Amino acid sequence: MGNRYGWRAAIVLALLALGCRVGLAQIGPRYVIELAGAGQAAQAEPTAPGRVQLAGKGLALIRFQGLTILTVGADADAYSAEAARQWPAADLLLVTPASAGHYGGVAPLASLGKLPVIVVEPVAAGLASAKSVLRPPQFYPMQTWDSLHLRKGKTRLRVTALPGPPGSVNVAGFMLEVGNSWASYRLYISCEPVGADAAGMLAQRLPGADLALLPDRNAPLLLALQRAAVPAARAAARPAALTEAGHAFKAIKR
Repeated sequence: MGNRYGWRAAIVLALLALGCRVGLAQIGPRYVIELAGAGQAAQAEPTAPGRVQLAGKGLALIRFQGLTILTVGADADAYSAEAARQWPAADLLLVTPASAGHYGGVAPLASLGKLPVIVVEPVAAGLASAKSVLRPPQFYPMQTWDSLHLRKGKTRLRVTALPGPPGSVNVAGFMLEVGNSWASYRLYISCEPVGADAAGMLAQRLPGADLALLPDRNAPLLLALQRAAVPAARAAARPAALTEAGHAFKAIKR
């Protein structure tokens, strides 16, 4: 009898331990990516500035110490199979969803090889057509509060899918925190247009963000969130069109 209860207790303890392991495994990023090319990233000065610049209609290119991130809206003029072949090279692509009735799935991305691509879930319809090609991109579907950690040499990137105002459940944008072991810069990539009047509210909702990139069919719009977070400056905070010359930024010691 004693042995029977002893075995039962051992089984219960084993199940509890397994449950704890599963629970702990779920804490942390949903995806982790380690990129090659660490030598190029290591050559960058630790204090070298980054830059976000226009790379085509609806395209934004973010560079920081050897790491290159390309963002595109799924209803932008640049989002097509033909245009994708001319996109600049990047280490990671982030696709923000289009407005209702415009999203054509991820089939236009089929020519990008094994480029890591972040998309908003669900993407099942588009994946079916993309899998028919020889080397489809590596897709990373994300839903609210999912995160992706990427490392290239000493440069690190954390991407988090964020909801909108309280009560919303859909992904409203992505917070990109790029930096190194001692400093970082936080850039919010919005999936939804944000009017000038809502700039102050966006800054209040994202107190830790430094800059926001707002969608537009031709040129994404830049909004300095730290300035908009100051009550006296909110009225003057207005989005400005991203240009080919771009906007330089420096990592901030946190």
